[in-house]
Amino acid sequence: MPFFKHLDDLSDITDITWNDRKRLGPLDKASQNIMRGKSSFTSAQKEVFAAFVSGLNACSFCYGSHAAVADNFGIPAKTIEALIEDIDNAPIASNEKPLFHYLKKLTLSPSKLIQEDADKIFREGWSEQDLQDLILIGCLFNFYNRLLDGYGIKGNQAIYEFGGAHLYKNGYGVPWFIGIIKNYIKKIKIKTINQNA
Repeated sequence: MPFFKHLDDLSDITDITWNDRKRLGPLDKASQNIMRGKSSFTSAQKEVFAAFVSGLNACSFCYGSHAAVADNFGIPAKTIEALIEDIDNAPIASNEKPLFHYLKKLTLSPSKLIQEDADKIFREGWSEQDLQDLILIGCLFNFYNRLLDGYGIKGNQAIYEFGGAHLYKNGYGVPWFIGIIKNYIKKIKIKTINQNA
């Protein structure tokens, strides 16, 4: 169970951001722009980056949810697991491997990043804008990993699949009227999870 009384075992990130809308509400728009905005990276690639960072951080909620989104885009969880285990031998294109090495360093030892880490990316044909997009995704999910784990939200496979399908279909935008329909959404979530159980 989460650490806060207003949360329960069905809670997700929106239960945190809605409870502190003034400070955390802008995250919804930023997440939508970063994860679904114009980029050289596809939405599928971005979801793999998100799941990879979350797996490195052992954030069960974010890893499970974003591995599920990636799966909806046709990227199997085994690919992400292989990346976490050994980037160089993972079944991805060789020009993507420096991206994951950069994300790993950004996540686990950011102060050790050097120009050569960026240059390895540029030598594979990626641009400075691509690197900026990668950094934003890495930073966003390092933040979200710590936010979810800090609140004690762990989730379960049914919630990951529910959230994964929602993010795949709808993206990251949260409508202004979410507070009004929050209880309705919770009922749908419970019904969907129970049907899939």
